[in-house]
Amino acid sequence: MEEEGDQAQVVHDVPVSVERSALTRGLKIVDLLMEVEFDPVRQRAGLSVQQAALELGVHKSTASRLLQELVECGYAVPNPNAKRGFRLGPALRYRRVLSAGQQAFREAAAPFLQRLVGQTEECAHAAVPMGESALVVDAFETWKALRVVATKGRSVPLHCTSAGKALLAFGMAEVPLDLPARTNRTLVNREVLIAHLNEIRERGWALDDEENHGGVRCISAPVFAGADNPVGCIGIDGPRLRLRDEVLEELAEQVVAAAAGLSAELAAHEGWRERPGGGHRAAVRPDRPGT
Repeated sequence: MEEEGDQAQVVHDVPVSVERSALTRGLKIVDLLMEVEFDPVRQRAGLSVQQAALELGVHKSTASRLLQELVECGYAVPNPNAKRGFRLGPALRYRRVLSAGQQAFREAAAPFLQRLVGQTEECAHAAVPMGESALVVDAFETWKALRVVATKGRSVPLHCTSAGKALLAFGMAEVPLDLPARTNRTLVNREVLIAHLNEIRERGWALDDEENHGGVRCISAPVFAGADNPVGCIGIDGPRLRLRDEVLEELAEQVVAAAAGLSAELAAHEGWRERPGGGHRAAVRPDRPGT
């Protein structure tokens, strides 16, 4: 107990592990809110308490308490368009500022993404590592009515998206400790995921096979600025009914060719030094899980 004048305040020491656990969960919810914010479909309903609880692996009462604390601090707000659910709060509604390297990558990628849309007739994206997520730095839409849009500025998971897995497989990010299931096809076993990443590195491209959203398939390939300098990835997103098994290889070849062309352009600029997103160099090896 600490005394100050006529007032007495009881001070309880909180274990550091508990503080870190609460902070980690709070930050994870912020990541989920940002992901919802850049998803036009999920924006309508917002992030529900049940969704947050499933992602965090906690009871709904714990998720509800964490969300209410974020509301009090301005990091979340009740969704005005739905009876339940939460959206990103005013404290976090700021415009993402890209680094010089990310800006250069995005600008160089734009014409290749536009060509990919023309060749594949699907939406195209460019992404870089950003913490424990993949950040979509640019995206172009197809003209088709049924399309899958990877909204620019959106953060997506590493372990269950083609962009995220391409970044992981080529050493631009580390395998996250938590691998929550987004669909019944999500790889949630660490050893299985690492083996899958080795296959991606061998063939040169990554596939999201309805692992993040049901009915959606995505293909991504790494982009290099020099032989040993991976800087990001580009790819396409589309409905499974068009990205069928019999056309996947052909579409993947077009994505890999576009990534190779962009890589050649970046490598030609000797001044390129910065790696967008500050990714990790550690390769993923079977004998060194998660490195």
